[in-house]
Amino acid sequence: MGRRKRSQSNIKDATAKRRKYEDVLLAQGSFGADGSSTADKDQYENAARKITQESWDNEEQDYEKEGRRLKGSEENLVEGLPIKVNGKIERKMRKQEPKEIENDTNANDTLEEAINRESLSKPEQEPESEEEEEPDTEERIVQLKEEIADLVERILEDPEENVSALFRLGKMASSKNPNTCKFSMLALVPVFRSIIPGYRIRPLTDIEKREKVSKEVGRLRYFEQSLVTVYKNYVDLLTDLARVPNNESLIKVQLGALAVHAANEIISNASHFNFRETVFTIILRRLCKPNLKADSMSEECVKTVEGLFRDDEDGSISLEVVRILCRTIKARKYNVEETVVNLLLSLDVLYDYDPNTKNAEDMHTVTIKKKDRVHLSKKQRKSRKEMKQIEEEMRKAEQSVSAEEREKNQSEILKLVFSLYLNILKIQSPKLVGSVLEGLVKFGNMSNFELLGDFLEVMKELIRDADLDNMSSAEVRKVLLCIVSSFSIVSNHNQMKFNIDLSSFVDALYAVLPAISLDANIELSHKSMRLADPLDSQIAKPSVNVSTKAELLLKALDHIFFRSKSGTRQRAAAFTKRIYMCMDHTPEKTSIALLKFLDKLMNKYQEIGGLYSTEDRIGNGDFIMNADNPARCNAESAILWENTLLVAHYCPEVVKGIRFLASRCKESFK
Repeated sequence: MGRRKRSQSNIKDATAKRRKYEDVLLAQGSFGADGSSTADKDQYENAARKITQESWDNEEQDYEKEGRRLKGSEENLVEGLPIKVNGKIERKMRKQEPKEIENDTNANDTLEEAINRESLSKPEQEPESEEEEEPDTEERIVQLKEEIADLVERILEDPEENVSALFRLGKMASSKNPNTCKFSMLALVPVFRSIIPGYRIRPLTDIEKREKVSKEVGRLRYFEQSLVTVYKNYVDLLTDLARVPNNESLIKVQLGALAVHAANEIISNASHFNFRETVFTIILRRLCKPNLKADSMSEECVKTVEGLFRDDEDGSISLEVVRILCRTIKARKYNVEETVVNLLLSLDVLYDYDPNTKNAEDMHTVTIKKKDRVHLSKKQRKSRKEMKQIEEEMRKAEQSVSAEEREKNQSEILKLVFSLYLNILKIQSPKLVGSVLEGLVKFGNMSNFELLGDFLEVMKELIRDADLDNMSSAEVRKVLLCIVSSFSIVSNHNQMKFNIDLSSFVDALYAVLPAISLDANIELSHKSMRLADPLDSQIAKPSVNVSTKAELLLKALDHIFFRSKSGTRQRAAAFTKRIYMCMDHTPEKTSIALLKFLDKLMNKYQEIGGLYSTEDRIGNGDFIMNADNPARCNAESAILWENTLLVAHYCPEVVKGIRFLASRCKESFK
């Protein structure tokens, strides 16, 4: 065949391209001043020849790839390859398929247009087909699983190349078909855990959208924006499914449980990613139900929140979780289970917080006088300011958290926790008071001085409302927690020059000692009569709120006589006499611990050794055993005749301790 002649349009296109190239050379100054340089002319001619040849080759290649079209046929029909049938050559026409959308968009296309094309290209036709679908059979379910497995495999193999598969799987998760929704929703969990990056994706600014970038950068931006779009739709779907009430149909309840399970799985590895506050809300709203034991996902949600608190180093995640938790509890009008409030006791970010550190640093800061400052010129000051800005940007880019930010998060968390505790104590919720008092025992030394008076007044009201003469086991524990919490809060402010009268708490402990000794659960943890069965599937509580009444009693005694100024000689004698009376009824471990406390108490107050003497003494009146106030019982006239009974105790360790204390006191008073 002879050489194919170029059409007039092709010649015009080649001329336009050559002129465009000339304009570029002129703008770059490639031509000489007079345009007469031979080297420039040669360079121009070679470049023009090259672009003309390339344009001709490209046009010829495109023309060769196009299919033949017959005159009078439809536009979308092209001629296929000829076939030979019975010795005759036949030509068949076929419909031309539209070109698939590529993942790499052109330079003129924006990310929003590409994402919209991707999301609206194929899944738009699904709702009509879903309405016409027949009930799922076993064969259809197998095909559905195979399709989902193929999509997941493509996404995990190369996420940036298979964005369309990610859109397809996200659209299938929002299907009205329960099986399609369930399988797709669960399949997206490992997909997101694998492809979510280790940083938070921010939206592009208008300037970044208009600027020209390389192909790799544009491809990465397109993938990130597509991932955020699909992930947001997925989180919104989980939110809608998790809000189902318990009286709905069984299918909706099961989908709601699966949605909560997916949220727990995702947030464990993607707590740094976008929309984490929405995922936190899904989990915490599920926990703040009145009847938590009836929910099968409660145990998993508790473990997830504990893991978030345990792995949080800077306090930002804990702050968001605590803020959402306090807001949700307040919206429920504090009608939640004790396990929810116990979650706050798992906050590990508060273990090293000292509210007085900032004040101490401010007191030791030395201000430099103006005459001692180094003189800097205006240019140097400007340069130093620019360097500070650069260092701040670098620190943010490295995602490093300073100590100031961590302390700020800790103070905000404590403010929210103490505000919640104070509100619960004011309404005196019987289910939550124990957990709140446990929290005050743990975090009381971090409280602010402004909240000290409010907490003490509320706890005094709790003790006054309790019937100290006829108390149940729960009421005994509540009174002990109030006493320990009050001393724990005050102990943090001992370095400040003020005096707080805690005599009401001392009198309450003295009055409640007989009830403690007669309690059968004194050595058992709260709400447990035996060791937990490892094979029993119950709600997993945090490792808090497990202090026994014996431990609380020893903490209270230690606070009164060794950690505060509330201990006096008269009170020491009164408590010694009443403790001996209580040891006639307490178990052996509690009795041994009380004897060790008395040994330590006698080292500080040696005068109480006179209570062991049976010889005639000069006293003022008789000992009043029924008095509930140590100042009115006249303990100096008492005699520890309980030694005679305790020497016959069944435990050899108790007998040994009783004889040691008695012999020691006799030797000291010889």
